[in-house]
Amino acid sequence: MAKRSILFHALVVAFVSGRIASAAGTEVDGANCQLEVPEDAVYKDPKADLSDRVADLLSYMCWDEKIAQMGGVGGILGQNSTYDAAQYLDRAKLHNGTIYEQAPGSYLNYAKDAVPVLSDLIVASKKEHRLGIPFVHIGDAVNGPTLRGTTLFPATLTMAMAWDLPLYTTVAAALRDELHACGITWVLSPEVDVARDPRNGRVGEMYSEDPWMNGELAAAYIGTVQEKDSDGFMKVATTIKHYVFGTSTGGVNQGSILGGKNHIYNILALPYINVLQKVTPASLMPSYATIDGVPAHQHKFLLQDLLRQQLGYNGVIVSDADAIVMLYDTHKTASTLNDAGIQSLEAGVELELAIRFPTAFESLSGNQTVEGVAGNVNEAVSRLLNLKFELGLFDRDLSANTTALTEVLRSEEHLEANERITSESIVLLKNDGILPLSGNQKVAVLGPLADVVNTGTYAAWTNAENGNLTFLDAITATLGTDNVKHVKGVEITSEENSSIDEAVAAAKDAGIAIVVIGSVAVGYEDSLVNERTDGEGLTHASLKFPGLQGDLLSAVIGSGVPTIIVLSGGQAFELSGVAQDSQAVLHTFLGGEFSGRALADILTGKTNPSGKLTISFPAYSEVNPVYYNHEPSDWQAAGAIQFPYLSHNYLYPFGHGLSYTTFNLSSPSLDKTTYGKTDTIKLSVTVSNTGSVDGKQVVQVYFRQQVAPLSLPVKRLIGFSKVDVPSGSSIDVGVEIRVAELGYWLEGEYRVDSGEYEIFVGDSSDDNSLSGPVAVHIE
Repeated sequence: MAKRSILFHALVVAFVSGRIASAAGTEVDGANCQLEVPEDAVYKDPKADLSDRVADLLSYMCWDEKIAQMGGVGGILGQNSTYDAAQYLDRAKLHNGTIYEQAPGSYLNYAKDAVPVLSDLIVASKKEHRLGIPFVHIGDAVNGPTLRGTTLFPATLTMAMAWDLPLYTTVAAALRDELHACGITWVLSPEVDVARDPRNGRVGEMYSEDPWMNGELAAAYIGTVQEKDSDGFMKVATTIKHYVFGTSTGGVNQGSILGGKNHIYNILALPYINVLQKVTPASLMPSYATIDGVPAHQHKFLLQDLLRQQLGYNGVIVSDADAIVMLYDTHKTASTLNDAGIQSLEAGVELELAIRFPTAFESLSGNQTVEGVAGNVNEAVSRLLNLKFELGLFDRDLSANTTALTEVLRSEEHLEANERITSESIVLLKNDGILPLSGNQKVAVLGPLADVVNTGTYAAWTNAENGNLTFLDAITATLGTDNVKHVKGVEITSEENSSIDEAVAAAKDAGIAIVVIGSVAVGYEDSLVNERTDGEGLTHASLKFPGLQGDLLSAVIGSGVPTIIVLSGGQAFELSGVAQDSQAVLHTFLGGEFSGRALADILTGKTNPSGKLTISFPAYSEVNPVYYNHEPSDWQAAGAIQFPYLSHNYLYPFGHGLSYTTFNLSSPSLDKTTYGKTDTIKLSVTVSNTGSVDGKQVVQVYFRQQVAPLSLPVKRLIGFSKVDVPSGSSIDVGVEIRVAELGYWLEGEYRVDSGEYEIFVGDSSDDNSLSGPVAVHIE
């Protein structure tokens, strides 16, 4: 440890000295680089007002010191926490605001090894910086910290399938505490992209296809993660992203978005609008997309007019990785990197995350006299410094907390929360009575994903560590080795070397087949990385299964053996034909370390499934998208088409999910029928468990406005509550609805109309599952 600290000290002195020397005399206030800072400077006083500390510190900074705060270093840790000193020295000259460990290599590291290395670097850099400005450590956290030895939760979409806001809040607290223990004080979550197109490869990182639901879950996450510690410091800063995204061309992650102002306000920006009414995320990230031809990272209307002025947002706007450079080399809206930097800065972007170097903002080093640039830089750096003060980076010990690493990471409480949300997020889509299996049932476990932990692109590498069990491991442990026969049958993507005949023979011998298939989304260092067909950078031209997986499934079903389909991956799949001919269908989505065990417990009846879909499943790939909250005219063709394969419809709707018991929901009742626009509607419904098994049910509340000057969705989710109902029991469930949330945006103005509304209650968005409507009049 001592040798490492000495090395860091020497390296940090080298880069700081070099940077100051290069900056001296290069700007209008360049003399500030030589200005002696008094010990009683206001910014050094923890008791001083925050705004005064920021202004005082900014006054001592020279130009290049300001530019350096608007960038950062990343990828400096290789495997086994090896430290790339040369790369660090090269990049830190003009990039010392953040450490962003996203680059390949970091996900292979254990927290116990990586955290002390990075913490020592942060401590040393703060000590040697002329003004004592520290790095802030930024990380991704779709499944938790991207370091091995931490708790591996399911991905965002998967956890949303639980429809359990209190449980998700508990998970967010666990994520926060593990991030903080790792010294990661700024996280690039939550992602509120509206998952309206299942072809998009990043759906597994999103919450749902419903803007309102996304806002509810994100607000809970942000409020929990940004809680203050006992000293009043924000524990971990959040980043709400990607502003705005949800209906890109062809489902492409960086694709263009078309649509007018009403579409932006009512769909794409709505999660942000709803979140900002409840809580303020520390930062916001624009999307890679263009909106009506304008890249989000230079979109002044979105970032300034709507976000800053209309919504009053005052947090940091941080770029997506390399997105500012893309203005120059992809979108071609900038003629040089410098032009790209100025365009993005003028639009309001204040921190550049980068994997490729040189960056756009570093080119601003020579632009201190360009009209408007200095003022924008000062505003940007002020916000960045303000956040660092809020996080306590100037005032608390930043060295690695080895006690926290031992006591917080993978604590009993965190593992329990992980097990609960994993179990509650698995969705039973179909069951013809084959489930649950008996305890001594013989089964054939088939398919290439039965022995894979399919976690998602931004999960720490966890292959069979920490006691993780694949589904094959878990079902074998549950039923016994003699009762489980495993044949892969086919590879994940290859169309060669199949053993489908062997798989069919195993199915016939066992009498029941469990076919585990889907789309792999794993980290870039995982051994299956070349088998990835899902995740960032990938778009699904079809929702059919990759490789020969569909052939395997058809062959097993065609043999007449009762078949249970288990889906794995962050997407919907085309199941037309095979779903009808199978006996059961389940979806695990992108799981965590307990997904294999949770699935085995559900199949054998130890756990009663309670997950519900937050995305709709189309009947056919060709009829995408099929989100439930469509406008009335979107569905007109369905009634006129006589051929099922052309019908614009879903196979499984938003909110769908089965149980091993049966529930009855009474018609909803309201505390009154006429409300003012500032009132709260108090709705109640009785949930009865009419089956023989204890279970959890999700009460879903939808509404629609009868008449409006804008074509509004046929229904919109406005409330939900998950309840545990013992067999033979009934529970009264109350849901409160703010009348102010029943409105919509028209040409940039929010309105709640007087008039007639209808409220429905059910266990999915499908009309056949909804009771009501209950009429409501708004005065």
